[in-house]
Amino acid sequence: MGIVYPGCPESYQSFQQQFEQSKQEGLAQSQGLRDEHQKVQRVREGDIVALPVGVTHWFYNDGDIPVVAVTVSDVSNSANQLEPRRMEFLLAGRHQRGGQSYEIDQQTGNIFTGFDAQFLAEALGVNQELVRSLHSQNDKRGEIVHVPQGLQLLRPLKSQEQLQQQQEEEFQDERYHGEWKGNYTNGLDENFCTMRVRENINDPSRADIYNPRIGRITVLNNQKLPILNNIQMSAHRVVLRRNAVLAPHWKINAHSLMYVTGGRGKIQIVNHQGRTVFDGQVSQRQLLLIPQNYAAMEMAHHQQQFEFVSFKTNSNVMVSRIIGKASTIQALPLDVIRASYRITIEQARRLKNNMREQQEGREDIIRS
Repeated sequence: MGIVYPGCPESYQSFQQQFEQSKQEGLAQSQGLRDEHQKVQRVREGDIVALPVGVTHWFYNDGDIPVVAVTVSDVSNSANQLEPRRMEFLLAGRHQRGGQSYEIDQQTGNIFTGFDAQFLAEALGVNQELVRSLHSQNDKRGEIVHVPQGLQLLRPLKSQEQLQQQQEEEFQDERYHGEWKGNYTNGLDENFCTMRVRENINDPSRADIYNPRIGRITVLNNQKLPILNNIQMSAHRVVLRRNAVLAPHWKINAHSLMYVTGGRGKIQIVNHQGRTVFDGQVSQRQLLLIPQNYAAMEMAHHQQQFEFVSFKTNSNVMVSRIIGKASTIQALPLDVIRASYRITIEQARRLKNNMREQQEGREDIIRS
């Protein structure tokens, strides 16, 4: 994965100078100018990648199996000042839909397409034949292209890459704990060029709530990945074992877009009027939208576990739960519960006690 941040230096040329400059000078002189570009990162299964609005980015699969990636954009974000819909600006290629390139009109393509060939050639200092290639007029490959010979990319040594990642994580931790307050220089390198953009939520050891019999929940918010403050989104990764239930809950300050990554489960969604707006089963690669303040309950199939990732339209989501620690029912006085549901005080006490006994450790919302 490569991301180009406007105004930031070509990272690999800068970082590798002190390590490889002497070794590469002779080779560079004999072969011409040496390539310089911004950071290239490796992504793997379970990674969440947060892309700031408007940055140029590319992905290349150098593995042995296909990559399935889900892209989520919040069109109501304050960064979208054009119109309330997702817009793609291609730097190369042409738009593609259904395996075939398509055109809304004759000018549909990448950003070079609309510029006059002679005008663009003068601006770039190249000939018009090269500009016609930039226009991609005869390129029918669309947005995804095959590279038979592979990509030869300038990358740092593995040890250097690990060191850079460690330094970035330490830097972000220092910023989060306030150790850098009042000590910024130009505010660009510290706050933009060196931001971490990815975090893995598939590793069980990183789960926020975990029970080997029932399942786990991993929360990715702005506290773990500060760039989410700019994007105003977050994500939850949920794995439910067979017959496990995610008790009724709702998101106070965010919509949720659920993408099923494995297994099968049953979901019920209830709106603010107490009406069931969805009651059915979902399976792998299906999407389900859960609006803000709509209560939802998920249950894994009795023969297989249920896995999904849920994208939120807020960088730090507030969840209201029915049962468990800090839940709504637990926080209510017994007499309020008795009066509200027209039950006896013993029934209210039994309701609260059963909810408390079903929770073990940090399992606030998962039960079997």
